[in-house]
Amino acid sequence: MKCWHCEEQARASCAFCGRFVCKDHAATMSTFITMFVGANNTPKGLAVANVIWCGECEPQPEPISMPELY
Repeated sequence: MKCWHCEEQARASCAFCGRFVCKDHAATMSTFITMFVGANNTPKGLAVANVIWCGECEPQPEPISMPELY
């Protein structure tokens, strides 16, 4: 596979959109995996830091409505 940005050999794929990127164009950001109710009915979330991001896609900070799927 080739890098989305420069056509060099890809080293990773974006955790958000799946685009392939080379080492020079790979960036990182955090992502939220899941949410659950913990002890004492406290909501908790599981996040992962330093996942590969292509720098091109735009992960949204808030959920978006998708009424067409309902």
